[in-house]
Amino acid sequence: MIYSISGKIIVKKSNLIVIETAGIGFKVAVSQRTSRSLPKVGKRAKLFCVISVSRDNIDLYGFSDEKELEVFEMLNGVNGIGPKSALGILSGFPIERFLAAVSRGRSDLLAKAWGVGRKKAERIILELKDKIKGKQNEELLPLMEADKEVEAALKKLGYKRLEIYEAIKNLSPKTKKTEERLKLALKFLSKR
Repeated sequence: MIYSISGKIIVKKSNLIVIETAGIGFKVAVSQRTSRSLPKVGKRAKLFCVISVSRDNIDLYGFSDEKELEVFEMLNGVNGIGPKSALGILSGFPIERFLAAVSRGRSDLLAKAWGVGRKKAERIILELKDKIKGKQNEELLPLMEADKEVEAALKKLGYKRLEIYEAIKNLSPKTKKTEERLKLALKFLSKR
């Protein structure tokens, strides 16, 4: 049906954009990752899209690249994961880290994503593990372990989930040690 859409961005929010093409404004749900990658309002952009039809709605979901679209479609195919949950998971997890956690069966790492509890995380792993073979980067698991410890430390210090997510998201993958990652996260949070 609709595979991609390009045009001028006329509204941009963290989870929604309106893109105008041929005089029609399309309301497109996007992940936070996609939203951050898009240019400012008034600029042109291209999104890869998928339409979700339910009993009550027809929704358009857009992604900055085909890999994110592919992972969204895989997630959306998991029993009990709808398009909104899939979009939430993509917003809470960089794609490469998500794929690494699934391939290694790490439900504890997946359970920290938005709206994903332990049981959903285990279901995602069960249904997707064979589908993602060869698409993941195993080197990301030590970083994810370190980030899990950083998250726990920041929670103990009283930071909120969104603040923690933003701090961890901005850490460089070149910084590997947990202590160094925690220092950088605290430095980021102190500037806000």
